[in-house]
Amino acid sequence: MASYFLASWTPAAFVPAAGAAREGSRTVNNHASNRSKSCQVSAAAFASARNVRAHLLGATPYLESAIVRGCTAKDAESQAGSKHHGEMEKELKDKLRVIIDPDLNQDIVSLGFIKNVKFQETGGQASASFALTFDVELTTPACPIKDKFRLQCEQLAMELPYVSSVVVSMTAQKAVPTGPNMEGALGRVQTILAVASCKGGVGKSTTAINVAYALAKLGAKVGVMDADIYGPSLPTMAKVEKSVVEFQNGRIKPMEVAGVKLMSFGYVNDQSAVMRGPMVANMLSQLLSTTDWGELDYLVLDMPPGTGDVQLTLSQVLNIDCALIVTTPQRLAFVDVVKGVAMFDKVNVPSVGVVQNMSYFVAPESGVKHYIFGKGYTKALQEQFGIPLTAEMPLDPSLSEASDSGTPFVISHEKSEIAQKYMNLAQSLVQEIAKIKHGASRQPTVTFDEKLNMVVVSKADAAAIDGGKSSNGGPLGVSPAHLRRQCRCALCVDEMTGRKVLRDADISESVRPQEMRPVGNYAIEIIWSDQHPSLYPYEKLLTHVRAIVPDLVK
Repeated sequence: MASYFLASWTPAAFVPAAGAAREGSRTVNNHASNRSKSCQVSAAAFASARNVRAHLLGATPYLESAIVRGCTAKDAESQAGSKHHGEMEKELKDKLRVIIDPDLNQDIVSLGFIKNVKFQETGGQASASFALTFDVELTTPACPIKDKFRLQCEQLAMELPYVSSVVVSMTAQKAVPTGPNMEGALGRVQTILAVASCKGGVGKSTTAINVAYALAKLGAKVGVMDADIYGPSLPTMAKVEKSVVEFQNGRIKPMEVAGVKLMSFGYVNDQSAVMRGPMVANMLSQLLSTTDWGELDYLVLDMPPGTGDVQLTLSQVLNIDCALIVTTPQRLAFVDVVKGVAMFDKVNVPSVGVVQNMSYFVAPESGVKHYIFGKGYTKALQEQFGIPLTAEMPLDPSLSEASDSGTPFVISHEKSEIAQKYMNLAQSLVQEIAKIKHGASRQPTVTFDEKLNMVVVSKADAAAIDGGKSSNGGPLGVSPAHLRRQCRCALCVDEMTGRKVLRDADISESVRPQEMRPVGNYAIEIIWSDQHPSLYPYEKLLTHVRAIVPDLVK
């Protein structure tokens, strides 16, 4: 017959009850020595045990057993303690919900960042204090605000009365690529970033190599692929001690400089490449697919200049996540940038940023900026395409010297102002890529309601883009004629002065959108009934689409 014992729960009987519980547990243990190790404990008894623990805060573990059949008091403590730890983990996560990821616009608990929560009791029987450890699993190890997250987590966790110490480990999600990259050498590459220009000589390779090393300095695992077969730059810009290409397990072992993996046709063959377009595309595919990249957070693809067969092939064969466009202030370069954005749009690769090299020269004697080639078109690009990220790099002799020396500028001049610009650029890229890959950067639904004669954006989509400023009321709309008059293209606005040249009176009130389609991730193109094409960045669109449409409010 099973043995039972009843522990007294009155505070006055606290000490004798503990002793009785110890004796009772020995009796139970003796009677149940030949029984199964599993035990069944009354749910009501455990509830009482937890209530007592809440008031007596761990004065004795034996009081956490009330009615026990076939198990020791220690077994009962283990089961009750397990439930108690679960409650503490819930309280911890409730605390951490106030920490919002600014890129994904959700709290870190809902995003599933909190992992491996462990409470280790440190105070013994007389004190219910716990050493707390847990992980914060970010989308990338290069997260620019990971130290801020860690500090916030530590401060909030220490507010819990039973936590005596806390250790927060910052980790990152493993690469889970999709699309054509899933198998083979690129199977563990999480993000492919294409650095492209539609014109040679604008500093594209300089940008690619310094962005790559800036990402590495942020804590990411990075590789660089020089995709320019005809004019490879990587062997000059990142010199390796041993330039002999080696094979390992049937794959090419990449070169490595300062922790960044490198591959270029220039490492394989130092002679000029005499081959036609199809052969070039085939060569690049072989280099990419046979190089043992291993696990990478970012693979920076230094694209060849132009918008031809090689660029299209790479964009279609690879699962490129986004593109960074490089240009200079001249108008001719700006025209080519527009072509590059259009090319990537056709292959569904969002252009996340534009880098304008040679933007200005700083006189060493006076520190005055001189815009030798004009102030450029970065503002025009933002207004036309809604590209969120622009960076202006100066014309500086030390940048050119570093590129020729074989040591990336962000390493050889890491404390310089230009190096900090590259670090800021890398941080912004990390944030934009996170928005794209994790759904925070979404295209709103824009429609034309013929009955109301309005271009309409849904309430939820509008709020998602402008941070909730449009959250009051219903869907938002604007008249087609008003929106047509806000066109910022080169025919409607003087690109040099920004002065509007389109006359409002020239636009008929009867103008209508004939076609609407997204351009990249940040803008929409509208073909009007007067046959004029207009590009509207979504954020700019919302500055005009402010009238609430009452007939659509549900």
